[in-house]
Amino acid sequence: MRTFRQQHGQAGEALARAYLASAGYSIVATNVRFPVGELDIVAWDGKALCFVEVRSARTARFGPAAASVTALKQRHLIRAAQWYLRRLRRQPDAVRFDVVAIDGDPAVGEPTIRLIRGAFEVG
Repeated sequence: MRTFRQQHGQAGEALARAYLASAGYSIVATNVRFPVGELDIVAWDGKALCFVEVRSARTARFGPAAASVTALKQRHLIRAAQWYLRRLRRQPDAVRFDVVAIDGDPAVGEPTIRLIRGAFEVG
């Protein structure tokens, strides 16, 4: 049985996938796990392969959803993306790290969804 938090996370990822598809992204993988971390969504945006982190916050108690992508979380995402890229036969022209931030509780009202392209860079 899934916890409420897991259910909320799955609902957020479903919202994010629909939002990305409407923005023209082509989703190729979801919930890709490696020993160093997990990639929520891997998608193409034009010629850029995007590693998309989905963050949701039901309330503003701990700040907005996007603020939860800390430097430590970024390092984990970068490492997981490196593992993913090693598995590809051909490297993409460009790689980007995006964030879909979902603020608000869908049970109460329409959440705010924000796409942050190039949310952070390697280096």
